[in-house]
Amino acid sequence: MPLTNLIARFNPGSRDRLLFLAHWDTRLTLGQSKYTGPHTPVPGANDGASGTAVLLRMADALKKSPPKVGGGPAVCRWRGLRRLRERERRCPRIGSRYYAGHLPPGQLPLYAVLFDLVADRRLKLLPEGQSLLAAPEVVELVWNTARKSGTAASRCHSPGLGPTLIDDHVELQKVGIRAIDVVDFAYPDSVERLYWHTPADNLDKVSAQSLQVVGDVGMALVRKAER
Repeated sequence: MPLTNLIARFNPGSRDRLLFLAHWDTRLTLGQSKYTGPHTPVPGANDGASGTAVLLRMADALKKSPPKVGGGPAVCRWRGLRRLRERERRCPRIGSRYYAGHLPPGQLPLYAVLFDLVADRRLKLLPEGQSLLAAPEVVELVWNTARKSGTAASRCHSPGLGPTLIDDHVELQKVGIRAIDVVDFAYPDSVERLYWHTPADNLDKVSAQSLQVVGDVGMALVRKAER
C-alpha cells in the first residue's frame, strides 16, 4: 500500500529541536491468526492510533502556545509507489528508514521520542532495552520528567527494564539521533498479549487518561527544553 510520512514543524528557525514521532498505520492482516482469519484487518486503536493521537494533541497545544525551541511531531510509515524489494516489503519501519535517509537540513534533533502502544487502560511504561543501550540519558530525562509531572504519570512510568524492541526509533539511532521508544508492549499484560495485532485492539481497550498522561509528559519535555 502507498503510505506517506506526515511531518509538522514548529519554530522552524530554531537550531535546538526535538522530535516526537509515532506510526499511524495499522495492519491489513492479523498478526495472531487464532482469532478469526489471516485476512482480518486490525483496528489499531492502541497499536498506531494512540501515538498518533498524542502527537495531534501536542501539535494543537504547540499551535496555541508556540515553543521557544523547535519541535517536529512526525507520523512515519512511508511506503512509496516505486517497486520495493521483497525483503523491504516484509520489513516494518520503512517510514522511519525513509525519514532517516532524507533528514531535513540543519543539525540533528537534541533527541527523539517514539510513542507506541501508549493508550492501554492498564498503562505501564518500562524503559525499553534498545533505548537504554543507545540513549540512556534520554530515557532518564523522560522518566524523571514523568515522576515530576504528577502522580498519574509517575505511576505509569515504572522503573526497571522492559523488552528490547526493533521499532522505528532504531532507524533514527542508526543516523546518530538519540531516539528512544516509549511503549507498553504488554497489551494487556506480559503473560497474555491478547489484543496486539488482533481485532480486539479497539476503543474499549484504550483510555483517554493514559493518552493524557503521555501527552502531558511530552509537553513537559518541550517546556523543559525551553529553559
